[in-house]
Amino acid sequence: MAADSNARIDLARAEQLATSLSEALSCGDGEGASRLSKELAELGLPVTVSIPREVYPHESFRLWVGVEDSQSDHCVPLSVEVLSQMTILQLKEKINNLYGFHPALQRWVIGRRLARDHETLYGHGVRSSDDKAYLFLLSAQTAGLTRQQQKQKEEQLRIEGIMDSVKTMDLVPRGVNDEQIAQTKLPQNPNPLPKRPTPEPPEQPGWDCPACTFKNKPSRPGCEMCSCDRPDDYVVPDVWEPDADETLRLEKEQLDILLYEEFRMEERQRNYMNLLATDELDLIPNTDEVDCPVCFSELAPGEGVVLRECLHVFCRDCLRGTIINTQDAEISCPDECNSKILDREIAALLTEEEHQRFLELRLSIAESRSDRSFHCKTPNCRGWCVYEDEVNEFFCPLCQAINCILCRANHMGMNCKDYQDDLRVRAENDEAAQQTKRMLENLLRNGEAMHCPRCDIIVQKKDGCDWICCVMCKTEICWVTKQARWGPNGNGDTSGGCQCRVNDRLCHPRCQNCH
Repeated sequence: MAADSNARIDLARAEQLATSLSEALSCGDGEGASRLSKELAELGLPVTVSIPREVYPHESFRLWVGVEDSQSDHCVPLSVEVLSQMTILQLKEKINNLYGFHPALQRWVIGRRLARDHETLYGHGVRSSDDKAYLFLLSAQTAGLTRQQQKQKEEQLRIEGIMDSVKTMDLVPRGVNDEQIAQTKLPQNPNPLPKRPTPEPPEQPGWDCPACTFKNKPSRPGCEMCSCDRPDDYVVPDVWEPDADETLRLEKEQLDILLYEEFRMEERQRNYMNLLATDELDLIPNTDEVDCPVCFSELAPGEGVVLRECLHVFCRDCLRGTIINTQDAEISCPDECNSKILDREIAALLTEEEHQRFLELRLSIAESRSDRSFHCKTPNCRGWCVYEDEVNEFFCPLCQAINCILCRANHMGMNCKDYQDDLRVRAENDEAAQQTKRMLENLLRNGEAMHCPRCDIIVQKKDGCDWICCVMCKTEICWVTKQARWGPNGNGDTSGGCQCRVNDRLCHPRCQNCH
């Protein structure tokens, strides 16, 4: 009983102090307000200080609101009629009533600061239609809220409020005084009937947006509010019948699909016709203004050439110079890519004489790189062949001579034994042959020449670095070590050859490190 009495005294004292504090603040009495605040703080009771709504401006205005969520790339502008005295919580309720976004999903940012529910718009500097605010919507998953739960909660609160108001209401006929009212009151039933369960409202067909919780019509492929995609596992009910607006939207969607398919077919037809027209051209001209990556000259549309394999653009002179100065059978793109210049492009870029020389170079390279090639022994004849093991003779279609592949000579009228005997005799008596033989032996002995490690012909290094290339088989040779530069697998194979710069070690003390 003493504790209850002290609580009542404290509450009464607190009410008196709070009233006095309010009067002191209203009158501008700073000393009295300070003293009353100190006494009120000693009681240790929670106290709320608020400003009456009458002191705020009463004129409403339209507030510009930018709405964003985690899925949108830009904000959606809205205009809301507000009062500067409204709290953030009241603003959330207004947005909920207007657009259906639950307050738990709303986060307001005003003046680069996150606004709290008890704060007012006036406190954030929102006082006219020139001010702006931003609303960020959380996803339903983040807030732990679904659209159906929100509707059920609102309906339940509304029904409970109606039932509470009816329960406390006394219906009295007109003209009855208080004594009659007391006499007509029925005794309360000690065993009241149980409350009837509130029927749940019928669920409308549709799917809830996983981003903004908006309930969309079943046939919509995306959210009407935030354009989020419909869940993959949602199935449109068989009993769903779209309304007039949805039917119009579906018809427009089908028309758009047909127009899109028609446009795609026309575009494919145009691309196919352009491809056929381009295939008839030996050289494809450039359509845009570009710079040649070799000579850096500006190329107007139609002045350059677009290579078919890689689509790189060059001027005609640079491509022609690349083809003429090459020593390979295949010509790569001058832009150092792996694509090759096609034969039809080469023929269109060169003159007839230049093209003929290029074809002869290709034949020469093919002959030198073939292990089973045999050149006709007739002087100045360009005929050659690639032979097989069971073939011993080569009939040259150019000079009509029959060559012996075994003897590597043309000895018509003589068999192989007779020719070899005659060759040994001529070598002993022919002074010119002997001089040639002695000269080659001196070059080899003095280190001025060497045998190719692959085809065994004699090669020389006139000047320059230690890298040389055999003119017959195109083998890369290290001059200081007198062996192949690379291993048996060709360029880049360090399993054999001179192994220069493997493990940062030079192949020879006199190596010039240039190969």
